[in-house]
Amino acid sequence: MKHRGDTLTVDRTEQQTVCHLMEQLVQRIPDELAIECGKERLTFRELWDRSSDVAVRVMGMASYGPGGLMATLFMRGIPGVVAQLGIWRAGCAYLPLDPALPDDRIRTIISDSGYLGVLAEPEQSQRVPDPVGTAATAPDFPHTGAGGDGTPDDSLAYVIYTSGSTGTPKGVAVGHRSLVNLIDWHRRTYDTGPGVRVGAVAGLGFDASVWEVWSTLANGATLVLPGGDLNTADIAAIADYLEVGAIAHCFLSTPLAEQFFALDEIPASLKLLTTGGDRLRLYPPIDFPVAVFNHYGPTESTVVTTASGDLRHTIRTGLPVIGRPIANASVQLIDATSRVISEPGAEGELCIGGDVLALGYHRDEDMTAERFVRDADGSTRYHTGDICCWNEAGELEFIERRDSQISLRGYRVELAEIEQAVLDVAGVEQSAATVTPGSDGDQSLLLFYCGDAEEDSIRAALGYRLPVYMMPSAIHHLERIPLNANGKIDRSALPASPRSASPADVATPGTTLERIAEIWAQYLGRHPDARDDFFTIGGHSIRAARVTADVRKQFAVTVGLGVIFSHPVLADYASRVDDLVREEA
Repeated sequence: MKHRGDTLTVDRTEQQTVCHLMEQLVQRIPDELAIECGKERLTFRELWDRSSDVAVRVMGMASYGPGGLMATLFMRGIPGVVAQLGIWRAGCAYLPLDPALPDDRIRTIISDSGYLGVLAEPEQSQRVPDPVGTAATAPDFPHTGAGGDGTPDDSLAYVIYTSGSTGTPKGVAVGHRSLVNLIDWHRRTYDTGPGVRVGAVAGLGFDASVWEVWSTLANGATLVLPGGDLNTADIAAIADYLEVGAIAHCFLSTPLAEQFFALDEIPASLKLLTTGGDRLRLYPPIDFPVAVFNHYGPTESTVVTTASGDLRHTIRTGLPVIGRPIANASVQLIDATSRVISEPGAEGELCIGGDVLALGYHRDEDMTAERFVRDADGSTRYHTGDICCWNEAGELEFIERRDSQISLRGYRVELAEIEQAVLDVAGVEQSAATVTPGSDGDQSLLLFYCGDAEEDSIRAALGYRLPVYMMPSAIHHLERIPLNANGKIDRSALPASPRSASPADVATPGTTLERIAEIWAQYLGRHPDARDDFFTIGGHSIRAARVTADVRKQFAVTVGLGVIFSHPVLADYASRVDDLVREEA
């Protein structure tokens, strides 16, 4: 009998990179459709040719050096994919920058990365330092038919920046070997290959986007991109995109997957839904027409470490499991004395080893040595900080984090980074961040501070520095931040609830304003007043999508998700809904 956590070893061809896999596909299925985005289409041969042009451009840069890091700054679409492949073919690695990030964060990441240059769309080039000679749009390059592919499989493939405990984002360096292992496992597990149409809606700075793109293309399937105009927080819009695109396989982050389970109509083309990024709290309906698989994996283990079976057919004794290790991954639970735990129900820290491991933290040997621990036998274990247990069936169940890192809206977030960003605001003396479950089950990020700064100035400063998913739902002023006996922040002693609206501010019952206020209250955990801004009292994009869906049903009106973003104040939003009702009458 295999011990829990034993590695499932699957042989694969040595010395392969994604470039090698793509080159084989060009030889085998050159005219098969590789990418589709709206009316634009590329075959595998055309994708290869375009990437050759990028490779030549990269190798012609004055700063070029094999093994270097090239940043990319593209909206979702074909040019960004072409740029990534071209960078690999030039013998370099890529650093994806999400255009949704604030300028300050983009500059911080680029400065820390030691990059060679930036490939960016013209609309984005002004956002990066000194783009002259380093920024260009891949489709504009003259076709040369050249490009190099001599990259060993133990070299760097990409760097993804995640939230850092020191207050600065940290780069996770992932090699070609672990990426190809993910691609191979994905093909064997989900039968992804020529003729299969696969969606891509993950955020460009989220490592799941690497999984979406390259587990599709490098296995010969067709990547169906939605373009930059799809609101990926609107589950109804995503469902429409899947339907119109005749998409068979798709990844949705955990919060979106939970919303997807509740849709009245599921796109008929969809056969496989993969999810991950946060703790899954819901099962799909037993009669759900799509196979659903839950996944777990920090960025440090190349997107996926464990995978569940089809959740429609699992025993529902608790929350959905995170499953068993994928091919060539080793997982162990260890206690405080470093003893390996195998008894069902016993909790321990999850440690990961095997071919799934990243190379370490980019340009940070000390943190790499701290988190990627070398064992006596020469193997390496990554200490995740996640507390898990085995169940009787030999599957892993996620319990909690042991430190201040949280999973928020599908992203790993260090509370310390948010706290440091607040401390850098003039007038702030102390800060503390915590999360609390909302009435809808979603986590809300709460921020507390001491000092003379105003809430508006703090929120404005954070908006320049932090991505949207790290912005607090509410900001509270305290006379002091509670500390425990060790002098550390006592998060359990922080207030958990925002202020309530005064009776004079509550809307008149039965009006559009009051009906919408009741909808907001379901997701915000408090009754809003007419002057409240949805996004400053606990709202975020996922809750906005749920509010929009409820408003559509209650008022039988076609209201888009964008309305709450353009009219975030309750009174303005209600007035706009009234206008739409009259227009459709």
